[in-house]
Amino acid sequence: WSPTELVMSKKADGWELPYVMGSGNYEYKFIVDGKWMPDPANPVTTGQGEFVNSCLVFKPNYTFTLKQFADAKNVFVTGSFNGWSEDSYKMIQKDGAWTYDLFLKPGKYTYKFIVDGKWLIDPANDVFEDNTVGTGNSVLWIDP
Repeated sequence: WSPTELVMSKKADGWELPYVMGSGNYEYKFIVDGKWMPDPANPVTTGQGEFVNSCLVFKPNYTFTLKQFADAKNVFVTGSFNGWSEDSYKMIQKDGAWTYDLFLKPGKYTYKFIVDGKWLIDPANDVFEDNTVGTGNSVLWIDP
């Protein structure tokens, strides 16, 4: 998040920064005339208010999908992969379903969806486990 670390070069059709990346989930912002801003061309974001960052998932290996709740205003996926953050991964609605692509390392993850503020387990996943508040968490295994 250093403002002088990665400086873009002006080209005839915009700005660019060649960069080598490994598979993963990345947050970023642009600094335009001294003002930090999310990428206006990327609808995938994390956070809220002035703390919104653009997200780039390079080589995702899993897509969270929620086919219900077409009329919902805000849908997030949260879980052990993001510290159960309530505003980290805002899902995108396309073709009647809410989706979010992520790169997850091999292992076990627990997760839930948050639909307009209401937490719920994944209705399309029969694998769940108890949690400390008695509402259960969906379980996902990513194979090596």
